[in-house]
Amino acid sequence: MYKNKTNLIGLVIPDISHPFFSKIVKFIERDLYLKDYKMILCNATENSEKEKEYLTMLQENKVDGIIIGSHTLETEFYTKIRSPIVALDRYLSDSIPVISSNHAQGGRLAAEKLIENGCKNVLQVVGSRKVDTPSNERHDDFEKMMKENGIQCNSVELEWNKFSFSDYEIVSKYILEEYPDVDGIFSVDLVASSIIKYAQKKNIQIPEDLKVVGYDGTDISQIVNPSITTIRQPFELISSSTVDILDRLIKKEKDIPIKNIFDVQLIEGETTL
Repeated sequence: MYKNKTNLIGLVIPDISHPFFSKIVKFIERDLYLKDYKMILCNATENSEKEKEYLTMLQENKVDGIIIGSHTLETEFYTKIRSPIVALDRYLSDSIPVISSNHAQGGRLAAEKLIENGCKNVLQVVGSRKVDTPSNERHDDFEKMMKENGIQCNSVELEWNKFSFSDYEIVSKYILEEYPDVDGIFSVDLVASSIIKYAQKKNIQIPEDLKVVGYDGTDISQIVNPSITTIRQPFELISSSTVDILDRLIKKEKDIPIKNIFDVQLIEGETTL
């Protein structure tokens, strides 16, 4: 069986243009190459039928393993796949290893920063709750800390599988029009950058009038002006762990951990005091 290896690994993601996915793809490709694997990148572009076709193609071409970073299909579909699988930031089954950041820690760090900045009316932008992902934990812990400190906390949920900047511009306008008294916002970096852009159009001063904490720690958090205070996910550790565990599955090793969680880090920017 070992001699029948193709040394090909399929990576399925929802949108390569999104900063988080483009960054993680970069590291995964590098780490696969270091273990003598070649990567087949499948960009599902928010389309469940397209993802099904890609997964069928990967199995027909007998890839050695598959990394799932997309969220378009029901979990039952993935459990029927014969190839070894590792999931990026999504719970697929009790037997499929998942790699994720310590999102609960990230939510607490973001809450602490906004509390420290004196915010009294905050809002967080959350991903679709339709997806069973560890990332939901950051929103739970963020909201919990705000309530414990007597701070008003609203949540705006994004539509399922929407990753484009144009979608986020619509959300940003809605937030700042519907919640004019908000003084602190927590969201992923790309949404945060869109909120900052719209806030500047409305002459809302950041960080004087509005504090913003991002999440991911992608390059965009440093490119925008002002630079975003953000919670950085450990891209390198996520990637190396994903590749290492998939390699162990391919080699049929035992005692492979199912949950693999890595700490995050607060990076100070100019959107908080």
